[in-house]
Formats: sequence, C-alpha cells, structure tokens
Amino acid sequence: MGSWKPASKDITWVGLDNLQRLIHDGRFWNAFRLTLVFVALVTAIELVLGFVLALALQTNVRGKNAFRLLFAVPILLPPIAVALTWKMLFDFQRGPINYALDQLGIDGVQWLAGRPASLFALVIVDVWQWTPFVLLAVLAALESMPPDLYEAATVDGASPWNLLRDITLPLVQPYVIAVVLLRSIDAFKIFDSVFVLTGGGPGTSTEVLSFYAYNAGYKVFNMGFTATVSWALVLTMTVIFLVFLRVFRRLGEA
Repeated sequence: MGSWKPASKDITWVGLDNLQRLIHDGRFWNAFRLTLVFVALVTAIELVLGFVLALALQTNVRGKNAFRLLFAVPILLPPIAVALTWKMLFDFQRGPINYALDQLGIDGVQWLAGRPASLFALVIVDVWQWTPFVLLAVLAALESMPPDLYEAATVDGASPWNLLRDITLPLVQPYVIAVVLLRSIDAFKIFDSVFVLTGGGPGTSTEVLSFYAYNAGYKVFNMGFTATVSWALVLTMTVIFLVFLRVFRRLGEA
C-alpha cells in the first residue's frame, strides 16, 4: 500500500502500515460498530413497516393508487434535500418536532447533539425516505402471487393469519431477502445525512464507516489511508452479500 497526498507529487510505499493503523485504531472499530447498529436498525424497521403497509395497500382500500404514488415521493427526493429538511425539523429551539413535544408536556430532545438521540435521528430520516422502497418492492411481490392459492385456502376455512403464515410469507421470502440485501448495502454507504445532520457528532457517536473514511483520510488528504478504509468497507459489504446469497440459495433449494 502507498501513502500519497495531493499536495505532494511523490507516492511512498508504506507496505501494511495503513492496514496496521486501521486495525489498531479504536475510532475505526467504533465506526464499524455504529455502522452495524445503524444498518440493523434501519433494515429491520423498514422491513416491518414496509411489509405491513404493503399488506394494507394490497387490500381493497379506497384510493390505494394515490397512496402508492404518495409513498413513492420520498424515494425521488435528493438525500441532501431530505437531510436539510429534517435538520430544520430536528432543531432544538425552533423545530416543529420539539414544539409538538412541548405541547404534549414532554421536554424537548437534543436530536442532533445528544446521545443516543443523534443516531436515532439518522435512523428516522433513513426510515422515512427508504421505507417506501421496501413497501413498493414487497407490494409488487404480493401482487404477483397466484390468487388461486388464496381462494382454495379460504374455501378450506383458512383464517387471515393462516393465509399470511402458510402462503404469503413462504412465497415472498426470496423477494424479502433480496430487498433486505439491497437496503443493507445501501445503508452501509450512508454519508449525506451524517454530513448534513450531525457531522459525525456529538464526538464520534454518529461517525459511521463512510464518514470515518472522510474524516480520517480524505479530509486531511491522506489518500492512501482513505483507500484502506474504503477497501475495508467494500470487504465488509462483500461478506454480508455472500452471507445473504448463501441464505437465498438455501431457501431456493428448500
């Protein structure tokens, strides 16, 4: 591996120094842990909410096509614009969220300057923007299910819970795994929201891996170390992808 800074024309070979620095950097492992926690939270919440909303929209709800269009709006918005909007909403003194809490007799929350509220704020923003993606993907899978199975099961006396447990869940399981995989990979790369909302703070409480790479390497123009962190992120995502792929294959063989 090399050490290179844009201000210098020379590239110095440093061997495994960057890797050793990364392994022994407690800040890196903190960022790694925070990234895993963030990915697990947003993926789980978005999957549950998206699945429940998809089941609701699959029924004969009046105006469900308008709801589908409305739910798709957050996906179309630029992440920076979304983060800036939520930054105003989360404002401690003038934000409407704390104002609403105050009207309910609840003390305001330091959404962007407190622990663990700042990480939870990032989760809220991600869930708001990307739950519609899970919703639309799961809804497409549900509507592709053969109606004959449901009709036959209903005639045999199956309850709605039996239909969900014995027919819907097994049939949509491969699609759900694919959705979870896509959202997990995308959540690992979060940067825009962290940059706008918290800047990795307070302290390093929201410094995920992508932002750690920016602070520890790119921000000080240490391109060699930045590349090392980036490769660590890529390898982590690859391992997760292979695990999900293996699970997917087992389900397909079952």
